[in-house]
Amino acid sequence: MTEIIFEVIPYVKTVSETYANKFADRIADVVKEAPVSMINIPEIVEENHIGLPYYRNADNMQFGLKLKEKCQKEVMLNTVVVHHESKDIFEKWLDESISCGIRNYVFVGAKINSMKYPGPSVIEANSIAKSKKINFGNIFIPERANEVERLINKTISGCRFFTSQVLYEPENAINVINKYWLRCSQINLKPSKFYLSFAPVSNIDDLTFLKWLGAEIKEETERRLLSAQNIANESVKIASEASSKIFGFFEKTKFRIQLGLNVEYITLHNLDITKILLQNLANLKLAADFPAQVKIIT
Repeated sequence: MTEIIFEVIPYVKTVSETYANKFADRIADVVKEAPVSMINIPEIVEENHIGLPYYRNADNMQFGLKLKEKCQKEVMLNTVVVHHESKDIFEKWLDESISCGIRNYVFVGAKINSMKYPGPSVIEANSIAKSKKINFGNIFIPERANEVERLINKTISGCRFFTSQVLYEPENAINVINKYWLRCSQINLKPSKFYLSFAPVSNIDDLTFLKWLGAEIKEETERRLLSAQNIANESVKIASEASSKIFGFFEKTKFRIQLGLNVEYITLHNLDITKILLQNLANLKLAADFPAQVKIIT
């Protein structure tokens, strides 16, 4: 069965404890009804013009521990590693979260490559984490320049999986993963797993926000969404079609890449339609259960 993780955005840190508990209960209800193996928690960071971070949302470690207790599921913490005050501070944060029982992480890099940040790079964070016997991964952006070499370097540094940005167009993801597998085979490197991210939209504001976040949405896809009687239902269909194309491509080839799913709701008003997307993707019976030990073809 294809592994599905569910991405949950931390609430704003100024909410009351009553609201925080109600929100966690609501997420627990979703998880109980869906075949979710783990909860993926991003770190929401805004930057000013000189790269200084601002954290509007709740600390995702504390939020993760609350969800772990409420949902009885493992959690995966994202952290923007460059915003830690130093490599030592990053490692201290990592050791603290490990001591709290968290074993799964996504290390996220800089938004502005030309900016000098105080914390470690993603490669440096991977190297620090590699000796700690935890499960950690990085971000996959199919449209980014030199993405194949980025993925290779991160894999060499210990990255065990990649989570993609939200996908509506499957072609670039197929192309990059395909080239990544070929490159791995050439250098006898075991490929990492990919969690492909999908999210519904309910209105034009959601669509605009998703595009602002960096998701590739072609004009044809946008017209299809905006002309649909129900944009939310149409977005579920498009996400299901995209996931089927990606999984189907790799099922029919010799490229044995482990694939999973990361389902997001982006904004809270999409939570109910996201439950439908979760079930829809689970029912596709995607052929993603490739063996963990990949035979390298040279």
